[in-house]
Amino acid sequence: MPVNLEMPTPPATAEEYCSRGMDLLNTGNWKDAIEDFSQAIRLRPDVAVGYRFRARAHAESGNVTRAIADLDQAIRLNPADIQALFDRGQSFLRQKQYEEALVDCNKALKLDEGRADVIALRGRVQEARGASEQADTDFSRAIELDPEGVANYLIWRGDLRLRSDDPAGALKDFDLALFREPEHVYALSRRASANWALRNLDAALADYTRAVELDGEWVWVRNGRGLVYHDRSEYEAALADFNESLKIDPTHAPTYEYRAETFDKLGRKNETLSDMNEAIKRNPESVRLFNRRAMLHYFNRQYVQAIRDHTSALKCDPASAVTFNYLAWLWSTVPDPTVRNGRRALECATRACELSEWQTPGFLDTLAAAHAEVGNFTEAEKWAERATDLAETETIRKLYMARSEQYREREPLRVVPGEE
Repeated sequence: MPVNLEMPTPPATAEEYCSRGMDLLNTGNWKDAIEDFSQAIRLRPDVAVGYRFRARAHAESGNVTRAIADLDQAIRLNPADIQALFDRGQSFLRQKQYEEALVDCNKALKLDEGRADVIALRGRVQEARGASEQADTDFSRAIELDPEGVANYLIWRGDLRLRSDDPAGALKDFDLALFREPEHVYALSRRASANWALRNLDAALADYTRAVELDGEWVWVRNGRGLVYHDRSEYEAALADFNESLKIDPTHAPTYEYRAETFDKLGRKNETLSDMNEAIKRNPESVRLFNRRAMLHYFNRQYVQAIRDHTSALKCDPASAVTFNYLAWLWSTVPDPTVRNGRRALECATRACELSEWQTPGFLDTLAAAHAEVGNFTEAEKWAERATDLAETETIRKLYMARSEQYREREPLRVVPGEE
């Protein structure tokens, strides 16, 4: 006997379209959800909620601009719609339109000053604007008001404190968040970062390991654990994590850089250079990467290649004091006379000191070497003595003092990489 399968009745009202649209939204079917909300809007263009729901679907699908447009209409229809103001504030934050996001948060809080989620959102906006104290205050207030959402607020405040160079304060927040949600992978990774900053390497390793167990496909936690292993001089273990990261995402430029540093520690020069080349290929505007590869060439005594990379770094950032200093050091101190160029060394060393306001002892040391290379030994001695005065450790102070005495004897500085 045939079974009579009844087809579901299609929605007939705006409310029914919104209801089905929310079901589709909750299952990740953004396209059909948007269509249902659009149908609801056609039936009831005067009701704000349809625009707000469609905005959420647009936002989830990645179309933040259309989400904002729908929220604009929702707020025009109902200026007291706190959720629409909250959602638009979130969208503005995603678009880095921080002032607009702040306005929406403040409007929502005038309507309900106790909305913890809005206060926390304002905290995130304040942090993005660089207003750290206001952000901390907002996160703390949200934590007081909303026990249900407290884990997220603690994590956001912990992140803020970690970025504000307060790893101890951050650690307390991540501890509290993890007490409530012990398997929160992001919180574990951030507590690992706080422990790492505090040099609690065993604790950092334990947190990263747990995070890897919970989500082994997340490159961030794999790399985090690899970096801690590297810091503990456990280079083979670090290498294993970086290798796994690159299996997960072969396009991830930072992983090539991290693995290059580990290969370097293991003395595997060819693989070090290969990974650094790959990192630069994937991030060709990085001053740091060009300078780092230049240092590899320098310690391999490939001075021309080192100069080429430092020059590329300078093209990426013409105001990089560090890069000017590197070039000046090469042109004034390498043992190969065909590479040295005293005039250019002096120009670069002077520029590095200008950019650092003559307060960086290493740059002053390079300036002294550049003066010595062009025969200005009196100036060389003067700047070496100034570097000595600013030296941060006794070992460095003695080194600069010895160089000052060398210039007094009218001897230029020659340095063989790896033999300093």
